[in-house]
Amino acid sequence: MAPAERTFNILLGLSILSWAFLGLTMTVEERPLAVRAAISALHLLVGTLVLIRVRVERSGSLDSCLAAIPAMLTAGWALRVAPSSWLVPAQSIFLAGTLLAVVSFIYLGRCFAILPAVRGTITQGPYRVVRHPAYLGELLMILSCCIAARRLIDFGPLAAAIPLVALRIIAEERMLSTSPAYAAYASKVRWRLIPLLW
Repeated sequence: MAPAERTFNILLGLSILSWAFLGLTMTVEERPLAVRAAISALHLLVGTLVLIRVRVERSGSLDSCLAAIPAMLTAGWALRVAPSSWLVPAQSIFLAGTLLAVVSFIYLGRCFAILPAVRGTITQGPYRVVRHPAYLGELLMILSCCIAARRLIDFGPLAAAIPLVALRIIAEERMLSTSPAYAAYASKVRWRLIPLLW
């Protein structure tokens, strides 16, 4: 791995790890402990994976990276509309989405990437069912934030996230398909996000 890439991974990984600690201890807006713990666990895992990930084989183009960023921002928007008190069903959906994302990331392991990049192809675990299970987990988390808000107007983040995640997947797969291993995987696992739907 090039020294610049290694330095970047260390700085980004440590930054994300700090979010895990700050999310539990210095939260300005109180959220249920289960939600805060889930977000911190996700940050802890993502930070660790960034620190240990393999070198990039091929970076995504500027276009594919720009296509990914808006989808990533919708999660923050969803958390902003969520109130401080959540009903149990909303918390349960949030935890289910977090669990799916965490399991997906664990299977990705050292091949983990935040922006589109080829770092290897994973075909095990939830990746046997759909090609982007972590994004499905993220959408469940966004849905739960909207449900917690309990107002129809607060479903804006979900309405924006669905097409933006689809755009992200299409841009990412365009780049990933240049890898023969990913092209072979995509021909075996038909569904991108939701079995029998897309």
